[in-house]
Amino acid sequence: MRIAVLNTAKYVAGLAPFSVLIPLAVALLIGDVGARMRGVYRTAVFVPVLMAPVVVAVVWRWILHPTQGVLDGALGLVGVGSPSWFGDRSLALWTIVAITGWKLVGFSVLIFTAGIAGVDRELLAAAEVDGASRWQATRHVTLPLLSPTIMFMLLLTVLLSAQWTFPLVNVLTGGGPLDATTNIYFLLWHYGFHNFNVGFSSAAAVLFFVAFGVFALLCVLAIDRFSFHDS
Repeated sequence: MRIAVLNTAKYVAGLAPFSVLIPLAVALLIGDVGARMRGVYRTAVFVPVLMAPVVVAVVWRWILHPTQGVLDGALGLVGVGSPSWFGDRSLALWTIVAITGWKLVGFSVLIFTAGIAGVDRELLAAAEVDGASRWQATRHVTLPLLSPTIMFMLLLTVLLSAQWTFPLVNVLTGGGPLDATTNIYFLLWHYGFHNFNVGFSSAAAVLFFVAFGVFALLCVLAIDRFSFHDS
């Protein structure tokens, strides 16, 4: 359980850029694109979200195969050997993070795009009249008004990172190598449905439920305390 909790924390830290930083930057950049092309870019970014996690796992297992994968062939052209992405303890967890992040970005971009659409344009116009540059308007108007959305995505990342990564862990690594990719969801599933140790699995589930409930309450209080709202 200690290893699973530690790995879950690594998943949270690894997915935070894919759920907040990168999608926020993409959403801000897409806002400058023309209306016709904006829909094309949004669709391209959102397509991975529509793919089933098992299908994503199978496709990436083929791409990252250490001897027959597409990436291995590309690296071979430049004389670089391909590592064992899912067999190396130091790489397996972060490979799962990268694949999950690739699938997650589109969902987060959609959330941030909706948040940006809700920003009052009169505030941005007033900032422009006062001589604010584009970056200054974004820094002092748009980002503060997006703080509830940013905190919401951080909350989802903490609460759901183990759930988002579970299908990939189950298909690609089985929690290995040597528990390097095991998270709390996989731990509960493994003990409950693989080893049929229902008592341990139930007890762990109750502990995790209480811990995540307390953390979610703290996050909600933080959202109310540190978020800015348009009056």
